[in-house]
Amino acid sequence: MASITVNEAAELVGRSRRTLYRDMKRGNLSFTTRRDGHRQIETSELERCYGALKMPEPDTLSRDSGTASDDALIAEIRALREELAGLREEVAQLRRLPAPEDKVLTPASAARDASHLFTAEMAALRRR
Repeated sequence: MASITVNEAAELVGRSRRTLYRDMKRGNLSFTTRRDGHRQIETSELERCYGALKMPEPDTLSRDSGTASDDALIAEIRALREELAGLREEVAQLRRLPAPEDKVLTPASAARDASHLFTAEMAALRRR
């Protein structure tokens, strides 16, 4: 089982830290001491001494707060969802497009491209 701190143990068994320290001093509750001097308690030892552990309540968000910041966050979430839907549609449209053809470089097309580059360079030099 897991080793936990005295604070965590007190929360799990629903007792005070003082009670746990008292039971450790009396020898009723086993523990180990870390190098830094803090005590660690095995969860199985807690169950042996105090019975079933109380699981902490998960933190839940309150839906009744109704503050302005909540309204702003909800509006932002809606805007982001709309933007996401638009982007998904755009991606779907792009996927429907035919794949681009690879340009095959033949000697004739290479010479034509070189000729165009040469002509453009010469025109640029004449303008100077």
